[in-house]
Amino acid sequence: MFVVFGWRSRAHKIGSGTFFCPREGGDRAYEHKEARRWFTLFFIPLIPLDRQGDYVECTSCKSTYYTAVLDAPTGASIQDVMTQAIRYVAVTMTLADGHVDPEERRVATEVVRQFANVEYTEADFSTDLGDLDSTHLVDYLEELGSILNEHGKEAVLEASIRLAASDGSIDASEIAVVEQVGRALSMSDAHVRGVMATVSDRSQ
Repeated sequence: MFVVFGWRSRAHKIGSGTFFCPREGGDRAYEHKEARRWFTLFFIPLIPLDRQGDYVECTSCKSTYYTAVLDAPTGASIQDVMTQAIRYVAVTMTLADGHVDPEERRVATEVVRQFANVEYTEADFSTDLGDLDSTHLVDYLEELGSILNEHGKEAVLEASIRLAASDGSIDASEIAVVEQVGRALSMSDAHVRGVMATVSDRSQ
């Protein structure tokens, strides 16, 4: 009688979730798997041996990655951060000069809706005016700044400038908020001034 024995690697799922798949360029489901070598007898795995490591497999394209890929934000989480941040920008800028007029409400609602690509009404903005604490503005912008590239940061800053000008003029308190937005996004003062100058030239 021949006895056939050997070793083979097997993987089993130890977790799952949603991640940003680098190959497909979007949010996909993944399985977190652990590979282990087994002793086999007649090709049947019987005894677990050494652990060979774990990895992430995209359930859509079947590509495998180091687990560090899970540290990257998903598209959905980025969208959530962007939405929260622009809502705080809209509220902080609208309240900066001490009064809120109808045009500011209209523009703030439009900016949030367009920038965050979400359903957002003037009633939603009125709720945010009462509920959102502007002291948290920097926290959300710093988180957003760690995700965005320079073009994205400039888009946020331009949105804040548009909000500042929505009542027909930009006063010192609103400029201070624009500068605060830029600093929280890790933009240099020169970069902020350059964006402000570009927006000003464009509006003339």
